[in-house]
Amino acid sequence: MDENEARQRLAEYLPSLQGDIGYQRLPTWLSDTPVFCHLPNGDWVATHPGCPSEGVLLKSDGTNLPFFGALGKVIPRLGWVPASREYFLASALHGRYQVYQQGLAVWEDFEGIGDAGYPVAQWPSIDNRARSCVALVAFFDLRDFTAWSSGRDPKLVQDTIEHFENSFQNAFSRPWCQWVFAKGTGDGLMVVSEAGRYAQAPAVAEGEFQPGHCKAFCVACAKTVEDASKGIPDELAVGCGITLGRVTQLYLLGRPDYIGPEVNNASEIQAIAYGEMCLSMDVVNSLQKDGVNVNGKVIPTKGIRLAVAELVNGRGA
Repeated sequence: MDENEARQRLAEYLPSLQGDIGYQRLPTWLSDTPVFCHLPNGDWVATHPGCPSEGVLLKSDGTNLPFFGALGKVIPRLGWVPASREYFLASALHGRYQVYQQGLAVWEDFEGIGDAGYPVAQWPSIDNRARSCVALVAFFDLRDFTAWSSGRDPKLVQDTIEHFENSFQNAFSRPWCQWVFAKGTGDGLMVVSEAGRYAQAPAVAEGEFQPGHCKAFCVACAKTVEDASKGIPDELAVGCGITLGRVTQLYLLGRPDYIGPEVNNASEIQAIAYGEMCLSMDVVNSLQKDGVNVNGKVIPTKGIRLAVAELVNGRGA
């Protein structure tokens, strides 16, 4: 594709631009005097002469990838060339995200503040944006919350959820935990702590947990259940399930996430717990290495269920 062909491609594409980005751009945008740049891989970039962070990548395979405003401004940090068009950003009032050759960036429009574009991830290449890792995975759930919340005053529902979240925040805001992944599941939480992310012990081999990591994580989960249970209505209870193993870290709707059998297993065993915890046998064995022996009721092929006092009393991290 030479420059004349690139110009023709751009002219043919611009009328359909709105359908690719989901919001209105003036029909004359980029149509008068675009600046064209030929990339080493044969693609072309057409940019606005007065704003080089806005334009369209015209790929040799026929794909057209627009980039704009706050998202376009992060391009120099993420390999310059976008690898996707803009997509809707999860959990944002008004936002988009875009994948680039060397990372992912999001854009959000905050009322009264303005646009904010920033990278949320960087990777060596577009083919290496997902990775495998070993992690502890916990799921929490407020039992009977859906039925209880139906018809309740929204403020009471919000206050109950906030108490639940505050219990989690207080339990995990400890010197050992300088990084943890957490996301809401409506009336619960998913929490992931990767091996090697324990801040109070020297690093070990990749994929191995430092001494004390599993204990600290499980005690924090137990304290979350214990503290949350004290401030919720009598009709509700808190359950928690914890597993350990290899998971895949990836990106979904512009946000990091984790998937894999151990994620599913943690969700499955937490459904058994009612005001208590369920641990897979891999977690039980890892706790034993940390000097913690727990006693509980065996769940065939799954692990054990136990009272939170087994981990909280005398074993605090």
